[in-house]
Amino acid sequence: MVRDRKRDQTGAKQKVLMNHSVVIFGASGFIGTRLVSRLAGAGKPVVAVDIASPRHVVDGVSYITGDVRERLSPNLSGPGCVIYNLAAVHRTPGHPPHEYYETNVLGAQNVTRFAQESGAHALVFTSSISVYGPSEEPVTESSLLTPASDYGRSKMMAEEIHRRWRETSPGRKLVVVRPGVVFGPGERGNYSHLARALKRRAFAYPGRKSTIKSGGYVDELLRSLDFALGSADDEVTFNFAFPEESTAEDIVIAFGRVAGYRTSYPVLPISLMLAAAGVFEGAAALGLKTPIHRERIWKLVRSTRVRPQWLLDNGYVFSSDLESALKAWAEETDGTFV
Repeated sequence: MVRDRKRDQTGAKQKVLMNHSVVIFGASGFIGTRLVSRLAGAGKPVVAVDIASPRHVVDGVSYITGDVRERLSPNLSGPGCVIYNLAAVHRTPGHPPHEYYETNVLGAQNVTRFAQESGAHALVFTSSISVYGPSEEPVTESSLLTPASDYGRSKMMAEEIHRRWRETSPGRKLVVVRPGVVFGPGERGNYSHLARALKRRAFAYPGRKSTIKSGGYVDELLRSLDFALGSADDEVTFNFAFPEESTAEDIVIAFGRVAGYRTSYPVLPISLMLAAAGVFEGAAALGLKTPIHRERIWKLVRSTRVRPQWLLDNGYVFSSDLESALKAWAEETDGTFV
């Protein structure tokens, strides 16, 4: 179900605009906000669909209130459009199991039905490295999928739903990206939290300094999507991360070089962190709202080693690395990393 946000605000009934070349579901999130600005800035007509209000309103973009868990009107765009499906419930733990499937799986069914009914030419889906499951070994696109969470399982199922859409008619294009940790302006996640902790000198390494966290800059992710869309293949599934692996210590040192933060910090024993998290979980069971959970502690300690093999094999040239990306982020946000 969708509503024209302009109609909601003015009270005047307006016809939903037709023949937009790009429709973005999940447009108000971190990556979606950046994507809307990038495509609109390049002159693309964009329909931005989300249940949440946009973080920033971009001139010329048609903002629509819509929920991928409900049937979507094909009138949002005409034949030949490109669709980006970024909508997801992703924080884990943090939701009851059914919510991952309602949004990520049912949402995939509704988006692909919309793609079918509107005559879309191409569909881009943001999956997740969680489809591989936890591993200390590097994973490539050919690695076995062994998701260990409802989030990972729902993303794996959603990938197959998107592939069925591509397979039902010749000439369709599908791009599935499995990103590592994506950071940059508007992230509000791990890297932003780390920057604030380093600025306050209130940081300690969780469990060890050698945890590897693969990821990349948001603008690099969007460049890689353009690259995959421009490939000759009808279907592309690829990992996104910088090719150079970075440990937790490497990331802290890079922030230090860019922002002048202190880089020498202690290591907190994992046993102590798990014991403290268990206390908070007990408090949560009594009604106290807290983000601290043993599974989140393990996520901090486990490595995520993602190899962008498809990009490397197909000649993609990365325009940034960890340190240059942090510099770009600092310059855009006056060193606040927000």
